[in-house]
Amino acid sequence: MSANPLNKSIANETNSALQNRSAVFVELFEADRSRLYAYIYAYVMDNAAADDIFQETSMTLWREFHKFEIGTQFSKWANGIAFNRVLVFRRTNKKYTLGLSDELIMSMSATIDKNSENSLVNKWAYLQDCRALLPPNDQQLYDRFYIKNLKAQAIADQTARSIFAIRKSIHKLRKKLFDCVDRKKHKEQL
Repeated sequence: MSANPLNKSIANETNSALQNRSAVFVELFEADRSRLYAYIYAYVMDNAAADDIFQETSMTLWREFHKFEIGTQFSKWANGIAFNRVLVFRRTNKKYTLGLSDELIMSMSATIDKNSENSLVNKWAYLQDCRALLPPNDQQLYDRFYIKNLKAQAIADQTARSIFAIRKSIHKLRKKLFDCVDRKKHKEQL
């Protein structure tokens, strides 16, 4: 007994649509990953806490991606989910409240979203442009320190360089990126 060709066709279309949606999610998530982590970290100021919240947020984003309207701002949608995960985390882990009430945090978040969304998006785009201009060694340092969140000592151990050399390189890298972003920002204002 052979399978119904119509059912097989529908199954193939459904499979293809799911694969396309998965690919879109991966592309949007990977492009926003570092910014999203920094957004979470700004609320808890602790790597371990930010890692936990980021992991929960990532899983929630994946589970809820069917609710995301493709063509709208992924970062804004992700921020909303991350912010809710931060609030839940703060309620269950009082030491991460930083002395700030949930109401104040919500007010700050709304103000940040309204006043600096375009500025933040522009700065993020500038940073990505500047990062692409870095020499390969600086790009590797950036990835290790900012993306993988490795400590200077761990990078020193991996690269067989002194911790002082790594710290100096990180300082120079920050300066390069800051100056580059600043130049791009000023060019846009002219």
